[in-house]
Amino acid sequence: MGFRRIRNAIGAHSRLYWNSDNGAAMLLAVAALATAWSSYQASVWGGIQSANYARSAVLRLKASQANDEIARGRLVDVALFTRWLEADADHKQHLRILYETHFRPEFRAAFERWRNSGGVEHGTSTPFDPPGYKSPRADEAHRYETQAARALDTGERANATSDRYVFFTVALASVLFFAGAVRPVIAPKFRTPVLFVAMLLCLWTLAQLFMVPVAR
Repeated sequence: MGFRRIRNAIGAHSRLYWNSDNGAAMLLAVAALATAWSSYQASVWGGIQSANYARSAVLRLKASQANDEIARGRLVDVALFTRWLEADADHKQHLRILYETHFRPEFRAAFERWRNSGGVEHGTSTPFDPPGYKSPRADEAHRYETQAARALDTGERANATSDRYVFFTVALASVLFFAGAVRPVIAPKFRTPVLFVAMLLCLWTLAQLFMVPVAR
């Protein structure tokens, strides 16, 4: 009777060891695959982040160049218009006409509207008051700035997603560590509880992975 109990106990322990070994092997396989997938996604999202940051920088450079050109054109317009006012005040018609021939096309249209509206006589406004005066590159600069902001926002979202995948990779690496250490390091009586904790961590990480955007 006592011999049978000992044999049953040995059989139960053998099944426990067999189950823990097989459970650890299955957990290692699943965690390894998930780790590879998470690392790959983190790398892809990191590339998306870098590409959008670079695109945002290029677009902001184009917007800055357009704004610089707008500013230079405005300085030219202001200088010529100031000279024109001086010539008009001194009744120098030939000099005034000379300045008018050097007006830039976009300023000339605003100037004609201003003069036809009586701005010369009343002096209550200038050709530079909106909406009469506007550089054709203003819309282009605004478009570049909008696209740059959109690219930066996309890059920041990609960065956040990449960080999440990196975190999940670290969590899965912990699963690999605990599942791999079950047999050689941990005492037999602690193998099943440690394996159970590793399994819970793995399941939680897998559930989180399903909720993270996937880069294609």
